[in-house]
Amino acid sequence: MPENDKSARTEPPTPRRRQQARERGQVARSADLNSALILLGFIFFFRFYLPKLVGDLSSLFYLAWDNFPKDISPSMVYAYTIHLLLYIIKVLGPILLVGIGLGFSVNVLQVGVLFSGYPLMPRLDRLNPVEGFKRLFSARTLIQTVINLFKVLVVVWIVYATLRDNLPYLVLFVNAPLLDALVGWLDLMFKVAVKVVLFLFVLAVLDYAYNRWEYERSLMMTKEELKEELKQMEGDPQIKARIKRVQRELARQRMMKEVEGADVVITNPTHIAVALRYNPEKDTAPVVVAKGMRLLAERIREIAIVHNVPIVENPPLARVLYRTVEVGETVPEKLYRAVAEILAYVYRLKGKAVV
Repeated sequence: MPENDKSARTEPPTPRRRQQARERGQVARSADLNSALILLGFIFFFRFYLPKLVGDLSSLFYLAWDNFPKDISPSMVYAYTIHLLLYIIKVLGPILLVGIGLGFSVNVLQVGVLFSGYPLMPRLDRLNPVEGFKRLFSARTLIQTVINLFKVLVVVWIVYATLRDNLPYLVLFVNAPLLDALVGWLDLMFKVAVKVVLFLFVLAVLDYAYNRWEYERSLMMTKEELKEELKQMEGDPQIKARIKRVQRELARQRMMKEVEGADVVITNPTHIAVALRYNPEKDTAPVVVAKGMRLLAERIREIAIVHNVPIVENPPLARVLYRTVEVGETVPEKLYRAVAEILAYVYRLKGKAVV
């Protein structure tokens, strides 16, 4: 079964797959929702800022006319231009800041803070004319065209219905003073714009919901993909097993090296071997430096023989030490007497003083 078969994608996406998609810039978003929210924000902004904007533009016209330099010289023209540009920035700056703020806020609202250069990377499939024609005449493109046509028709109907309902007021504007007529027209335009943008906002929300659903579906994984990702995250079992084997081998080599400096090896006599070390200057009690069964026990005995480490047969003590004490741990207090007797015996053999 091919991996791109959507019917095979039955597993929910893992956090790692979501993170990888996000790093590539693949997120659930709606361009229509961006446009609708930005338009809605601008409409309400201009509702309150437009009177001031008209006044500022009138002042700008008079400023440009009254301050035009009578003496045309480079210095005068430069000063006039700078003064004019600063006033233009003062007038249009709020509009620019509102646009930037709305654009940033709407995108953060949809996808959060995201910076990805992946969509900007050149891709050869984008230059393929066959793929381009497929996208141009795809079912999605046809559906989008129908939706756009529906938007245009509904917008035209909203404008027509609003003007029709306010036709008596439009007749009054003809004989009204210019300022009153202008205010009336602006109020009517505001009503039309709000109705249009609210309609577009509803469609944008539906578009975002559909894109979200499609995005979640595109992230679904096959069982094989899920297994492969888990293998990558946790590591290949064969590699992990090999690493553990190497670690065990290194630990075994270090343990065997410790046998060379042990004071005694206590055996079962053939199945178990436990090597003990006791250095009064460093150890508070005898320490198990190596232990093993069968082949490992035989190897411990061989190293002990080569390095003249005494071997003492004591099956009960060997079994207890092997079961209860790990390598590198000290002998428990309850075994002090039995171990001390063996160490005293070994010290007498070596001619050492018993501590």
